Amino acid sequence: MSGEPGDPAGTAGPAPRRHLPPDAITIRCRLDGPLVVEMPTGDQFAGLRLRVTDHANREFCLPADGRAVALCRCGRSGNRPFCDGSHKNACFSGTEEAPDSGG
Repeated sequence: MSGEPGDPAGTAGPAPRRHLPPDAITIRCRLDGPLVVEMPTGDQFAGLRLRVTDHANREFCLPADGRAVALCRCGRSGNRPFCDGSHKNACFSGTEEAPDSGG
């Protein structure tokens, strides 16, 4: 939203890009679909957990395997904040693309 502190409208432009290792938590914007939160795998990440909370800090139950969670973007899921596939019949358009890395 904001490119820099003191710029609540975000008019200063995008924040500088950070390049993270491939084993970072990834939030994938699916084309016309949900945000998929993917957890890294491997023994070194065995203690890493994901929490999804509401505005009052109450936790939602997550799948037991802890690997990936799909979050609704279309607003039509009957299982919000999680995706239930409702976007397929909702004419939802989610076409965000990351800017070219320039390299």
